[in-house]
Amino acid sequence: MQRGFSMGTTLTRWLTILLTGLLLQACGFQMRGTAIPPELMTMKVVGDNKSDFYRLVTTRLKAAGVQLADKEGIPVLTLSGVGSTSQVASVDSIGQAREYVLGYNTQFTVSMPGKPTQVFPIAFNRSFLNKPDAALASSREQEQLGKEMQEQAANLVIRQLSQVKF
Repeated sequence: MQRGFSMGTTLTRWLTILLTGLLLQACGFQMRGTAIPPELMTMKVVGDNKSDFYRLVTTRLKAAGVQLADKEGIPVLTLSGVGSTSQVASVDSIGQAREYVLGYNTQFTVSMPGKPTQVFPIAFNRSFLNKPDAALASSREQEQLGKEMQEQAANLVIRQLSQVKF
């Protein structure tokens, strides 16, 4: 009798897993992947090749198996300039800025011969707590936050490239 109960439980588990999978598929859920489409596996990258952002993106592209070439008739990834902003978010009782909102924005375009150019904007914000009594630590923290935002933007470029459809 125990064996029949076990088979019913196993069957119920499999049916639950199958039903959950079908529901996720029906609602349009897709796992985010970083698989770059085959037509973008060879491309030309245009931008400020001396910038950290350019280097981060090209390094990630190479790690994903993309061949970077400088020839005609292949897709072109154009990295636009990077912008950053800093706005006061809060002040203390004596009027000193305590919290800032750091903004990071850029955009990139993908052009393929015979296809319309696709534009992808990237923009996000991070909050930063300023500590006037530890100015050196605050400036290092702000610098580290800037580097992390560049890395996040480079990761977003790769992730969005995996979603490009021609």
